[in-house]
Amino acid sequence: MDPPYSKPSIGKLIAQLATSKLIGTDSIVVVTHSPRTHLDSAYAPLSLTKERRHGDSCIAVYQKENKP
Repeated sequence: MDPPYSKPSIGKLIAQLATSKLIGTDSIVVVTHSPRTHLDSAYAPLSLTKERRHGDSCIAVYQKENKP
């Protein structure tokens, strides 16, 4: 997922995606964003598994929680 890079509403977009039918049990969502944009550690049912900064870019990896 590569939304408008520094758009502050990226969190709302991730939250909408997290609760949509597009996210299955084995889904992984990768988001590229500005390091000046704060993302939450979870957008239920997606949880942040890794985040890396590369220069002026951040890559956040979210995975769906598997609850029995």
